[in-house]
Amino acid sequence: MAEAGRAELRFDKARIAGIVTTVGDRRVDFAAERERFGLSESEADRLRRAIGLDRRQVVSGLQTTTDLCAQSARAVLAGCGVEPGAVQGLILVTQSPDHAAPSSAISLQHRLGLPVTSMAFDIRLGCSGFVYGLAVAFGLVQAGLDRVLLCVGDVASRFVDGEDHAIAPIMGDAGAAILIERRDSDSWFQLYSDGSGARALMIPNSGFRHVPEDEGKPSLMHMDGAAVFNFTLQRVPGMMTDILAFAGKDMDAIDQFVLHQPNKYILTNLQKRMKIPADKISMSTQSHYGNQNAASIPGTISGFLSSHYAAGKVTSLFAGFGIGLSWGACVLETDAIYAPPTQTYSGEEQ
Repeated sequence: MAEAGRAELRFDKARIAGIVTTVGDRRVDFAAERERFGLSESEADRLRRAIGLDRRQVVSGLQTTTDLCAQSARAVLAGCGVEPGAVQGLILVTQSPDHAAPSSAISLQHRLGLPVTSMAFDIRLGCSGFVYGLAVAFGLVQAGLDRVLLCVGDVASRFVDGEDHAIAPIMGDAGAAILIERRDSDSWFQLYSDGSGARALMIPNSGFRHVPEDEGKPSLMHMDGAAVFNFTLQRVPGMMTDILAFAGKDMDAIDQFVLHQPNKYILTNLQKRMKIPADKISMSTQSHYGNQNAASIPGTISGFLSSHYAAGKVTSLFAGFGIGLSWGACVLETDAIYAPPTQTYSGEEQ
């Protein structure tokens, strides 16, 4: 039973079968961008060491999230030996859809050859989106579907100011596809939201609501870094403690803590507060690929833990947190899933 007033979910009929992540095909090195951002060598070095800025992968042209997700989805279906016609649902979690309408998930359903008898819909979330989307996918499978394809990601390089050194060098482009199948397996989820902090991460003038203080601002991401940092340290450690209690597990029972990857500084602080052993937490995704938003948890598995997840059973704690403000965590087990290393986008229609 869920605690009163808390969004707690428990499932026993859904399990991840495979994960594939595709990143943009253009590598951008932070060192090469220093002068464009107006940073001195010492300033750039400080950011590199503190935040973990090194390089990132972005799209080279006008590719969209669905382009990256389509490549990942084809690969995960082929790797799991599943025909598109056997998939009954597709969920796309993104802040960068192809169009405001219709739902980009429906166009992706058509591109992938999923049957018209399948359901498809979008969820508009960012850094917490993988955990939220996974909870919805698990719920659909628990309710009776056999297979659901969860696609997550963003082409964040296209909604940030390329001249803003506070946010542009952080962001990367990625699209991941996760196949969820109906199998006996226990999992536990907790989900949270706090709209009072919405302005900490926001794209103003990007919808239909007129806000006077946003008048004249471009439709690009605004970030209050201090507010995001404070939110993370205030909310995430407690959430991780609570999800372990809900699952009835202690820290030692978790093989991998796979967290959203905003930057090295935030992750290092979370690791210290939670006393997570270094061999149980990866913190390199943002330094190699950039902040992948909703794709950063599957992107971390693809980028740095693929052989571990492909080899056998892994008990994981996943935690996503960010825009909204929203945050969520889950504890679950996987068993020798299809998890190849990160792919680079290679063009239309594989």
